[in-house]
Amino acid sequence: MARDLRVLLVEDSPDDAELLPRELRRGGYTPRWLRVQTREELRTALERETWDLVLADYSLPRFSAPEAFAVVKETGLDLPFIIVSGGIGEDIAVAAMKSGAHDYLMKGNLHRLLPAVVRELREAANRAGQREAKKALLESEHRYRMLWETAPDAVVLMDSQGTIHFANPAATCLS
Repeated sequence: MARDLRVLLVEDSPDDAELLPRELRRGGYTPRWLRVQTREELRTALERETWDLVLADYSLPRFSAPEAFAVVKETGLDLPFIIVSGGIGEDIAVAAMKSGAHDYLMKGNLHRLLPAVVRELREAANRAGQREAKKALLESEHRYRMLWETAPDAVVLMDSQGTIHFANPAATCLS
């Protein structure tokens, strides 16, 4: 069964933009994609729709993958960001990865695209799960604290040496 995938392509070449969705279809995805070429188009696309993945050429006439990644980062979205380019060296690819891009592929070597997409979608889902767990933990801690702080009975938490680590407001009224 094909899996839907919303892909934002930062690409200046219409031909290259067709290659990537074709490769995704071979891997069992049904890509719905939009090609953007400028910072403004990228920002608008990110504001108007929900995306699963960004595939970006490294260098466009008026835009670049590092600039595109900065725009994605500014939005606060946690989207897998994979650079797919034909003509940059290893040092530039490493620098892009250090700045936050999730992977780098050569256009002439697209057999790595599907494994990279699968891995990065899984990692994004893991990060989302971690964020949700942290949010739930913080909410639980807040409810717990509110329960003890508003309890009408005195609550004191102390260790075996008699050091008080917590006393609710009702306990302070006892002194």
